[in-house]
Amino acid sequence: MEIHLAPLENVSCWAFRKLCKGASDSYTGMLSLTNLVKRNNAWEKVDTFPIEGQKQWIQIATSKETECFAFLKKLEEEIKKYPEKDNIYGIQLNVSCPSPYLIKIGQGAALLKRPTKVGNLVKELLKQEKYKVGVKLRLGLNETEVKQRIILNLFKELEKITKDNSNFTNVTIHLKHAKESSSTDYNYSILNELVSYNLPLIINGGIKTFEDIKRLIESIAPENRKNIKGVMLGRAAMKNPDCFSEINRNFEGTPFVHRNKEEIKKEFNELCKQHMPQEIFLKTIEEKTEI
Repeated sequence: MEIHLAPLENVSCWAFRKLCKGASDSYTGMLSLTNLVKRNNAWEKVDTFPIEGQKQWIQIATSKETECFAFLKKLEEEIKKYPEKDNIYGIQLNVSCPSPYLIKIGQGAALLKRPTKVGNLVKELLKQEKYKVGVKLRLGLNETEVKQRIILNLFKELEKITKDNSNFTNVTIHLKHAKESSSTDYNYSILNELVSYNLPLIINGGIKTFEDIKRLIESIAPENRKNIKGVMLGRAAMKNPDCFSEINRNFEGTPFVHRNKEEIKKEFNELCKQHMPQEIFLKTIEEKTEI
């Protein structure tokens, strides 16, 4: 089972991602395609330097198919200029971000009720063969959309795409709607229906330990467990970057040497010397993590 490190706002710099040993996949912070297409300096934020054993995803926000086309072209140009960043495994379309600004311009969680639009964006990103493509979702923009089960229409649309293109490999579902706070309980009530769709699901929401994953799997009907490709951890990693290695030890019996806080801090500082994060990342990591 894949264990993904969540894209954490102003936290998921290269140094933090590399610090999280044992994560199968990681994501850059969310990047605006408008900026990436129009501003050359926006590519400085793309920090996909090598991380051994970890598949790196670049996470993007857009609502325009033309931006997807321009982005793919620009991406190849930038990778040729900076081959040390040529470690991108996949591109994830964000259809989850609760930012009021993004919602106002029709991006992020505002796209959840537009399955055809999301499908078209995904299809545009699939017009290349080098990168895998995925999408991150929530249950809805608000409580009304959750009650209307609008997410099911989007799942039906994405299920059609995965039948036609094996490069579409990642559907992450965050089990809240966009108006809920970080302290709100996650909503697992619809999960058994979601996993009945033939989609490679990454489950995100309240998962911290191997025991949490075990309970999650046991709650799913046996015939649908094959559709759970992995889980995604965010808050657990901010508290303990070794959580991935601890989970892998339980799954696979792999050796694991626990690092104390001083060792983690020292290693993070050394990684920052290799590729220095932006100041806002350093500030947020100091304030919100236990590094």
